[in-house]
Amino acid sequence: MFTTSRDETNQTEIVRLGGNVTPLHRTKPKIGPVKTKWLLAGGLSLVAVAGLSFFSYAHGLSSSVGGSTPALSSDSLKAAPPVVTVTTEAAKIGKVSSALTVTGSISAIDPLTIGSQASGLSIVQVLAEEGDYVRKGQVLCILDSSVLQAQLKGMEARMVGSRASALKAVQPNRQEDIAGLAAAYQQALADVQQRQAMVTQMEAGLVNARSNARRYRDLLKEGAVSQQESDNHSTDEVTAFTNLQGAKEQFTAAKFFAEQSHNKLELAQRGGRREDIIVSEASADETAASVQQLRAQIEQTIIRAPDEGLVTKRYAHIGDVASTGKALFEMIRKGQLELRAQVTQSDLSRLRPGITAALSDSVRSVQGTIFQISPTVDSATRLGTVRIAIPSNSGFRPGMFVQGHVQVGQTDALLVPNSSVMADGEENYVFLYQNGRAKKQPVTVGSRTSEAAEIKSGVSVGDAVIVAGAGFLEDNDIVALSK
Repeated sequence: MFTTSRDETNQTEIVRLGGNVTPLHRTKPKIGPVKTKWLLAGGLSLVAVAGLSFFSYAHGLSSSVGGSTPALSSDSLKAAPPVVTVTTEAAKIGKVSSALTVTGSISAIDPLTIGSQASGLSIVQVLAEEGDYVRKGQVLCILDSSVLQAQLKGMEARMVGSRASALKAVQPNRQEDIAGLAAAYQQALADVQQRQAMVTQMEAGLVNARSNARRYRDLLKEGAVSQQESDNHSTDEVTAFTNLQGAKEQFTAAKFFAEQSHNKLELAQRGGRREDIIVSEASADETAASVQQLRAQIEQTIIRAPDEGLVTKRYAHIGDVASTGKALFEMIRKGQLELRAQVTQSDLSRLRPGITAALSDSVRSVQGTIFQISPTVDSATRLGTVRIAIPSNSGFRPGMFVQGHVQVGQTDALLVPNSSVMADGEENYVFLYQNGRAKKQPVTVGSRTSEAAEIKSGVSVGDAVIVAGAGFLEDNDIVALSK
């Protein structure tokens, strides 16, 4: 309450507010006597009203502090108008989806590190860059293979010679030599036949000589022939026998020569000795293996992608010398990413492959799928690993930190309307209706939907939670229930 009065002489306006007097100096035009009377009367009225108001305020203050005057009765309190008209709803038990929160960094499901099997060769070409999606077998880089190419040419020449030696060992004689041996064998057979004919002829001559010698011996006894004629026929018999023996020996020699000719022909037609063939073939195989080894080493100078995927790192540079164990590229096989989350042993039993997970990095959100659950739990931390596959078009990159929510079923929980839960910074609270006033109650909130919020602590079943009008209340405000 405030009153004003004007001093006509000093032209000063006086304002009284709550019993205090504050002079405000203003220059005013002069006022006539009649108007002055009316203004004076009005000012006195305002002073009286202000004094009465100040008295009532001071009286009420002294009653509340000193206790000398009784406090307001319940009837006068009920008569005071309420601040806000509100609606309430009782906190109750209901079903909520149980979600498991997981966190972790994005990584490749199957990371590939590509190196070189050839050592000591310099890089002459690099054909892939970071971020390229390559096909299986695509060339990534090429090493210098000039020395290996020269070695391969020399070894291929040796392989040709080794194969020719193996063929010669199998058949060392030329065809014309074999034909000559065959002709000699036929000639030996003809000689055998000739010697056999001579033996037959000599046998017939011996029979004839024996018959003549016997007849002449008989004639000698009769005195028909002389002794000399008889002796000549006896000599012819001995000569025929001797010639027959010589013919038989020549026949035997001819057969032996023919047999030798036949053996030589068979050996020529059969080829070389078995041991010579084995040695020659082994030498040819060894040379062929060396050629194959050099060709494989040359192929190893061409670094290819072992499978399709995304190139994430390129360590290869032209002029670098490759060595075994040194990485040239890193890839994500087929571009497949995953989140490896660590969960407690109790939560691990609630999960199974195929369950979806909502993943987010605060910029984008995607749906992942659990594809593998660790068969063991770490004995120290009691945590197990859950692997969640991420779509290749998610936009996530290896190394990003993401948070995920996995729905694992429904559980009973204490629920209140979601719109009844207020937030002040990181603190959540609700207003409870108690005896006509709004009681601010801090709460711990669990999962939330568009309709309901799970209350983990701060509210009990059956508590009247203010819903409509909660956003306009302060603690201990007087409220009225909507009818």
